[in-house]
Amino acid sequence: VSLSFLAGQGQLIRTFKLHRRDPQTPSTSAGGRLTAIAPGFNRFQWDLRYPEATAVTGYNPPEWWGVSDGPPDSDEGPTIIPGHYTVVLDYHGETSRRSFEVALDPRLHPAPGALEARLALGFRIHDALDTLDRTLNQAIILRNRIAAAAAQQRVARTRAGAMALAALNEAIGEGVQLANHSTEADSMYEQKLHSRLAYLAGLVDMAYAEPTPAEQAVFHSLDQLARRDEEKL
Repeated sequence: VSLSFLAGQGQLIRTFKLHRRDPQTPSTSAGGRLTAIAPGFNRFQWDLRYPEATAVTGYNPPEWWGVSDGPPDSDEGPTIIPGHYTVVLDYHGETSRRSFEVALDPRLHPAPGALEARLALGFRIHDALDTLDRTLNQAIILRNRIAAAAAQQRVARTRAGAMALAALNEAIGEGVQLANHSTEADSMYEQKLHSRLAYLAGLVDMAYAEPTPAEQAVFHSLDQLARRDEEKL
């Protein structure tokens, strides 16, 4: 069973694979609960977002309690814009379709084209974050393999080898803060490129308006830093 959401021209936004709910072993993840179904009627609540970016292995984002210290550090995808959409239910090869409209809060009056510009920057930030995270994951896997081999003395512990591993650790550390292990981590450790891109995505997503020149400039700067870090990795 799957649910797919399509844009007005039929472009696929996102597909969710649904699974049978097992009351004996309830899912502990929010995503698992969202996609669990049982015989009979089921409710599915879509967050109106495109797919999230790749998560960094071993990264624990700082907790966010909705206070005034900024948006959460999240891999969430951009939010769709108001318009005409279609949902498709595929059940064992049989499909059912329904169309629906997504409307903006009538109290909000963004300028023409503002939400399209907001979505466009959201996509650019999302793509930069996803590319950085994928590169970081590859580097973390390699770093862990090298460290394990060195610990088991399968790799000669040479000065050059130690320097290479230290350089790899430094490059990983510039991309993501892996020391986060508490709710106060954001005040204890410097947040790196991954978090800065994620925070910027959250800031852009919070306003139903065209991104500011400052937000555009910050993205350009962070994107350049991310490309440099990816080259180094």
